[in-house]
Amino acid sequence: MGSKSILDSVMQCFSCCGTKNDVVGADHVLQPLNLYNPRAQTSVEQLIGQSEDARLRVYSKLGSLQDFILTQAAPNGVVGAPRWPTASQKFRVINRPNGTVLIVSDGLSDPFDDLQSDANVNGYGLEFFIETPATDVGPDPSELKSSWQFQLLYTVCSLAAGHGGIRSIIDDMQLLSTEAEGVSEAIPPDYKAAVVNRAGRVGALLGLTETDPGSQSYVPEKIEGMPLTDVRLVNIKLITLSELKLITELGAEGRKKLAELFEGQHRLVSSHTREAVL
Repeated sequence: MGSKSILDSVMQCFSCCGTKNDVVGADHVLQPLNLYNPRAQTSVEQLIGQSEDARLRVYSKLGSLQDFILTQAAPNGVVGAPRWPTASQKFRVINRPNGTVLIVSDGLSDPFDDLQSDANVNGYGLEFFIETPATDVGPDPSELKSSWQFQLLYTVCSLAAGHGGIRSIIDDMQLLSTEAEGVSEAIPPDYKAAVVNRAGRVGALLGLTETDPGSQSYVPEKIEGMPLTDVRLVNIKLITLSELKLITELGAEGRKKLAELFEGQHRLVSSHTREAVL
């Protein structure tokens, strides 16, 4: 994707699934992060380390954390490609007791490392994850990185990093939706008709939560113990074309309806073989 298309898509991607009355106003979308409050006398390296430790504590409680770390570099030669708070774009893989695999970003909530003044926030204030049946993905890193699950996760992370203010919108609206590019080629051919639209994009619902802390499928809404500001852990769920149509027609009401229909232990799970709830 060229630099112009990246910049254009970043500013409109999270309103593409809403109605004309369901678009967040520019003053809200561009709400600035409070970057310049005085910071405690702690180096950015120490704060990044503390942030990594906090994430690791939470991720380790979700299941068996794989030893390897998935990394992704920004496209070569692309001017304006979204940048994470540090140069490192990392993802962790967790095998869960309920038979699923969780792939989660690991760095969107790092403190910014390139500001001359004292930034006093944990990056973009969130991390994204996608959970999928273990049978839907291969076990080794190369298979995981070529999967649609990873491609969707990486695309949403890039869009969020490019936008910069998604955390405040999620806090306000709770549920967001988007149509993601660069994912359809990894969808198995027999299932593309159910999830890939005519523009070659797939739909995703962002922000579903598991309400029962005692459930095996429970994932906390926040990563506790961050050194600067609180951080949300945000689910990404692949949706079918019929579910996407409900959102494009009803906007926020459509997202709310889908959240009510996604029930049970697979509420947070994404699978290309899942039947539509409509």
